[in-house]
Amino acid sequence: MGRTKLDSVEFEDLSDESHVGSTDQERFGEIFRRNMPYGTVTDHGTMFVGFARAQRRLSAMLESMAGLTTGTRDALTRFTHPLTGAYYFVPSTGSVRAGIGDPPGSSP
Repeated sequence: MGRTKLDSVEFEDLSDESHVGSTDQERFGEIFRRNMPYGTVTDHGTMFVGFARAQRRLSAMLESMAGLTTGTRDALTRFTHPLTGAYYFVPSTGSVRAGIGDPPGSSP
């Protein structure tokens, strides 16, 4: 999906449908991404985990994969079946120490 199989080298000229092209870090900003396998022999899959400074980076990447921004759908979506998804917020250590982002009614 945009890389060679043997050595995982990115192709120079990426197809508009390639997964590597539709999720390019240079377009969306820094995102720490990992694809984690899970399950047993009979019930298994893969879980995508991404960490970013702003949620918009992750949602923009998903919009690109779905073809909402370019009109071209990521070829990887033809072979995968998403079951669920979620976004979580993790405040910085400094914000926690300063009490910023505490739920209403909570005390420091």
